[in-house]
Amino acid sequence: MKSRLTGFFAFILLTACQKQPEQSELMQQAQTRPAAAVRLAAQRLAAEEHDAALRWLRQAAWLGDAAALQHALQLQQRLQGRLATAQWLQQQLDSGALTAAALTAGIRAELGLWQGSTATVAGFEQPQGCRLTLQPVASQQAGLDTWQQLLQQWQADKQLSQLPVCFLPLRTVNSTELACSEHGNSLVQCRYQVLADEVSDGDFSQLVVIAGRGKASYNNGILQLPDNAGLALLRHEFMHVLGFIDEYQLSAETAAHVCQPGKHYPNLLLTADSRAYLAHWQLQARDISLTPVATCAALQQPAYRVIAQNNLMRSYELALPELYFQLAQRILAQPQQLMPVQYYFAYLARQQQNWPQWQHFMQKASEWGYADAQQALAGSKG
Repeated sequence: MKSRLTGFFAFILLTACQKQPEQSELMQQAQTRPAAAVRLAAQRLAAEEHDAALRWLRQAAWLGDAAALQHALQLQQRLQGRLATAQWLQQQLDSGALTAAALTAGIRAELGLWQGSTATVAGFEQPQGCRLTLQPVASQQAGLDTWQQLLQQWQADKQLSQLPVCFLPLRTVNSTELACSEHGNSLVQCRYQVLADEVSDGDFSQLVVIAGRGKASYNNGILQLPDNAGLALLRHEFMHVLGFIDEYQLSAETAAHVCQPGKHYPNLLLTADSRAYLAHWQLQARDISLTPVATCAALQQPAYRVIAQNNLMRSYELALPELYFQLAQRILAQPQQLMPVQYYFAYLARQQQNWPQWQHFMQKASEWGYADAQQALAGSKG
C-alpha cells in the first residue's frame, strides 16, 4: 500500500506542474476527456481539497482511465475506509458505471470483492487430534494475510501448538456482505448472519472472523479479530473461548453479567473461599495463590485471580502461565461444555420466528453435546 500511495502522490505532483488551461475550459473538457479530469484532481489535491479531488478522479475513471480509478480507490480508502470504498465500487459495478474489466485481481482482493474461487489458507490439524475445531473467515486480503501469519505462529508456539485445537481452511466472504466496522476505539461489529450457511453446513463449533479494524472480542461462539491482529491478541481471545475472564476492571455493563454469585471461571473467584474451586479443578491449596483483581470493581465486588503474577488475561501481551495452560487442556478435554456458534444462530432464528431454522441450528448444537441445546430440543418436543 505504501509504495502505491507514494506513486500516487508522485503522479499528482507531476500532473500539477504541467501548464493548465483556464478552469472553465478545463472543467468543460473534463466532461469527456479523462486527462482533463485528472488535471483537475491534481489541482484539488495540491490545494488539499480531498473530496473534490476524489470527485474528479472518479470522473476520469468513469471515462475509462484505469489508473485514475486505482488512485480514486486509494484516496477514498484514506478518507473513508476500505468498507465504504468497497461499497462504492460495488455500486458502480452493479449500475454499469464501471465494468469488471477495469478491476485487477489485486484491487478485488484488497477491497474484499471476491469473485468465484479465491486463494485461501490451508487449515491445521493437531497431530494428537481435534477436541475443538474452528472455522476462520476473512473478508479482505489483509485478513487473509494476517490469518496465514497467525496460523504459522500458532503452530510454532510451544504452548498453543500442544492444545488439541484444529483450524479448517480459511473461507472468504465479500466485505460488502460481512460489512465489518472500522472504528479503532470500539469493538469490531460484523453482519454475522451472512455466515448462516457456513455455520449450518460446517463441521466446526467456533468461528474466527479476521476482518475490520477495532477491538477484538469473543461472544456467542464467534472470536472476532481485527485484520491486523497479532498472535498475542488471538491467544488472549482464545482463552475467552475457554471461559477465562479479563483480570482488569470491566465496564459496569459487562461486570453485571460476569460478576454474578454462583458463576465459575477457570482463572477467577468471586469469593475468597476457594474450596469449591479446588474441588472442581482437582487442585490443592498450594497450587493457587488468590490475588485481588479489579475485574468487578465497577460493582464494588471483590474478585481474585488464582495466581500471583500478571498475565495475558490482565494484558494480552503477557505470558500464558503454566497453571492457565494446564486448565486450558482440562477444559478442552470436555469441549461439549463450550457453547457452539450454532446455538447462537438458533437464537437469531428464534428472534425471526424461523422455527425450522431454529430446529436445525439447535440440532447442530446438540450434536456437539451442548447440554442447553439438548434441553431446548427436549422441551420443544414436550
